[in-house]
Amino acid sequence: MRRSVLRPLARGSAALRFSARAALPFLGAGLMAGSAGCWAAGSLVLMDAPPQVASWSGGATAHSWPSAPGSRSRSDDLLPALEYLSPSGAFVSTDLGVGWNLVPLLASADAARTWQAGARLWPQFGRPSRFTPNGIDRLGPRVTTEAFANLQATPWLLLQSGLSWGSARHHDGQLLELGATSGVPLGDDLIAITLAATAANGAHLRSSYGVGPGESAASGLPEWHPRAGMMDWSVALSGEHKFSERWSVSGQWLNARLVGDAARSPLTTAKSQQSFSASLWYRF
Repeated sequence: MRRSVLRPLARGSAALRFSARAALPFLGAGLMAGSAGCWAAGSLVLMDAPPQVASWSGGATAHSWPSAPGSRSRSDDLLPALEYLSPSGAFVSTDLGVGWNLVPLLASADAARTWQAGARLWPQFGRPSRFTPNGIDRLGPRVTTEAFANLQATPWLLLQSGLSWGSARHHDGQLLELGATSGVPLGDDLIAITLAATAANGAHLRSSYGVGPGESAASGLPEWHPRAGMMDWSVALSGEHKFSERWSVSGQWLNARLVGDAARSPLTTAKSQQSFSASLWYRF
């Protein structure tokens, strides 16, 4: 997500402004605009160090994602995109949510080139009524809180982590995602490659993939009571191309593979959860 985020999902305008010669060349987009990648992977934050001066960007993002957790159906949209980045580490972004990278305040601007750590608010959609089987309770949208920490381990390896809470039907869900990002040079640009894995507590898995006794009786589906554990592993490819100092285009493809109780749920019709985004950006 992402990353920046993944939403990821993960465009990650903050994450993808790099060149093959830059000190942080591989920071790819980890999150997509909206919350397209939040059901399976895509919650990692990938971002560059805060800018020296405040930065505003705007544009449009097209993305496609699974319509519900474990769903084979897909949803597509085209939405405006906006991002504000502050030298202090604060950000407001359709890619990253609303949050603060605290390293510039707690350490220094130089330290922010190696570490990113802070918190953010991020929306997470659930299972809309039109994609909910008859007899299964609808899962509405939530706003989650995520604490993130990234380490630039080597010039070509970024280690990422994100711990979020506030998901699930009663806002008691928790997710832990760990990942690593590197990059492959392509001329003056890079293709970022992210590998990640996500674990969830029982509350999150039961809300997204569980079938209670009442739901089983009403829907005809067997009861399913997921336990805490691994939810998915994922791979993402991200990239950006700059046409000029102000105009750029970026995109990400993410494939999350459900595992464990999430994969075996009677609500899951597709174990492979793929998301895609493409964005056109203008930096003011």
